[in-house]
Amino acid sequence: MPVVSLCSTKGGVGKTTLAICLASAAAQRGARVVILDADPNGHVRAWREAADREGRGGGVDVIAGVKEDTMQDRIAESLERYDLVLVDLEGAASKAVTYAIALSDMVVIPSGISGMDLQEVFRTQVEVRRAEKFVKHHIPARVIFTGMATIASRVAKHARQEVIDAGIPVFETETIRRPNAYQAMHFNGLTPLEPGGDPKAAAEINRALDEILAVITPADEVAA
Repeated sequence: MPVVSLCSTKGGVGKTTLAICLASAAAQRGARVVILDADPNGHVRAWREAADREGRGGGVDVIAGVKEDTMQDRIAESLERYDLVLVDLEGAASKAVTYAIALSDMVVIPSGISGMDLQEVFRTQVEVRRAEKFVKHHIPARVIFTGMATIASRVAKHARQEVIDAGIPVFETETIRRPNAYQAMHFNGLTPLEPGGDPKAAAEINRALDEILAVITPADEVAA
């Protein structure tokens, strides 16, 4: 079963929000989904607790407190039980990050469009390359731009081209900062994918999930 790690050496780029929303989208399609919460801030666990209080978040399990010494075991155990394993990683280079990336079928790198954001994209890609040397095979990595007020702005287009020119693939889908689409998620457990959520945000998340599945789904399954 596929493992997708969400990784960025910079905080505040929407990594945790994206992990939760992708998990929600996959669960709505009937997949058994788990998020491994490896971020010391524990925001995924907080979302799960809020969702439980409100009777939401169906179909998404969360394993909290995953650390360097438990990362490999938690991933191995999850692969036996779930159709999709998402790993929300801490915003810094560490052995836990390396272990998760090494065991991943894909790494998703959320990013904003500032120069500082792009620097962290390149640093995150270095971590992916380090893990590849460890496992001796290619690990697909993709950048997804998040939180942009408009995807058509000149700055956004420049940011996208700079990443592409560096040889890092970029999602076609971009998630836009939509008022009320995500802000309350950690308080009431409501993701855009659930009834009452933001339909435009939900559409973006579903398109992003489709792009991920296109990378991690074996060719023989696609043909079938």
